[in-house]
Order: sequence, then structure tokens, then C-alpha cells
Amino acid sequence: MPRLIADRIITKADLTGVENYCVAVGRVREIERIFAPGGLDKTLFGMQNRAMQTARQLAAEYGLSPVSRARVGGGAPDDDDDNPLAVA
Repeated sequence: MPRLIADRIITKADLTGVENYCVAVGRVREIERIFAPGGLDKTLFGMQNRAMQTARQLAAEYGLSPVSRARVGGGAPDDDDDNPLAVA
């Protein structure tokens, strides 16, 4: 993330999408913890699968995977201040 911020690939305008990525990854991990003691549940598996797909799509959109980073050129400059994540 620090490099993506420094290269202005991720800016303040992307914070909601990055937050949604974090939520999706957290959901995947949360469901995995539920699987451990109880075994496989078809409903939970479906929920986890959808969360993984969402996380993968958001990762690609925001340059969070190696392939998407290679494809991303650079973001537009954020002229509010020097820190693109300094949300007021």
C-alpha cells in the first residue's frame, strides 16, 4: 500500500473501494474461522466464495495484485495535500 499511495495509484477517492476490499478479505477470514471447528457448510462456503470473488475484483481494480500493479500506469495527482490518505 505505501508504494501505491506514493505512486498516486491509490488516492483519497479510492478509500471506499479499499475499505470494501478490506471488509471482503476480513469476511473470508471470519468464515474460515467458523469452518475450522464445524466443518464445511454449503451456505458458508457460498458466502466465502462470493467474498473471495469480491476481494479479488477489488484487488485488481485498485492495483493490489501483482498483475494489476503491472497494468496500472499511475493515478491522477491529488491536489488537496501531500498525503492522499489524509482524510479530513
